[in-house]
Amino acid sequence: MMNKKTYLYAIVFFLVMLLLTLPARTALSLIPASNNFSIAGASGSIWSGHAASIQVNRQTLMDVNWGINPIWLLTGKLGGSVSVNDPGVTVNGGWKVGLGNTLYLDDMQIRLPAKKVVPLLPMKGVALEGDFRIDIEHLSFNQQQGPQDVDATLYWLKSAASIAGPIVKLGNFTLTAKSQEDGRIELLVKPGKNKLDAQGSAIVTWPNSIALDISVTENVPDQLKSTVAFLKKADNNRRTLKMTLPLNRNARR
Repeated sequence: MMNKKTYLYAIVFFLVMLLLTLPARTALSLIPASNNFSIAGASGSIWSGHAASIQVNRQTLMDVNWGINPIWLLTGKLGGSVSVNDPGVTVNGGWKVGLGNTLYLDDMQIRLPAKKVVPLLPMKGVALEGDFRIDIEHLSFNQQQGPQDVDATLYWLKSAASIAGPIVKLGNFTLTAKSQEDGRIELLVKPGKNKLDAQGSAIVTWPNSIALDISVTENVPDQLKSTVAFLKKADNNRRTLKMTLPLNRNARR
C-alpha cells in the first residue's frame, strides 16, 4: 500500500500538473486585478505559453514566451525559460523563483535601448543613447539582500550621452560585474574603443551606494573638454572621478 508521505507527494504532483496544464488565459484570470501588472493576448498553458503583451509598472513588453521546467520543483523552486521579442527589448534565458521570493537568473541575455535606463539613474539631467546588452552568467536577487552571486557583463554599444547639454557620441564600453566575498559588487571597466579611453572600477554596496573610481583621457573631442576639465587632474594626461553616489533617495553617503 502507498504510505502517507508518498500519497501526499502524489496529490501535490497531481495538483501541480493540473495547474500547469490549465490554459494560460484561464489561469491568468484568477490573478487579482492590479494597476501595476496586466497581460493581454495570453495563449497556450501555464506550462508553455505566450502573451501578446505584458505591462509592469507602466512598462510594456511585447511578444513574450515562457516555459516551466518541472524538474526545478524537486529542488523547491519554480523555474523555466523566458523570451521577449519586443521591438525595443529582447530577453532570452533561464529563471527560477525560490523560497523568500528570491529570483535566480542563469544564462540570460538582455538587450534594451539606453534611454530606458535613464529613469533609474541617481543623477538628474542625464540623457543616454545607444543600446545596452547584458549577458548574465548567474545572478540572484531579493528585496532584503539585493543582488547576490553576480557574474555578468554589460556592453554599451554605439553609446552617446549628455549631462544637461548636447548629445555626444562616445563609442563602445564593456563592464564586468562580479560579487565579492564581502557581499559587495565590483564593476570593472574593460578596455574598449571609446572616446574617453575609460578605465577604473566601481563598488556597489547594496542598497546604499556606488563608489566610483574612474579615469578618462584629456584628449577628448571639443564637446567634452569642458566636462572633463571639472575632473581632478592626474598623471599621463588623464582626469579622475572619485565619488560615492546614493543608489536611492533615502540612502546616505
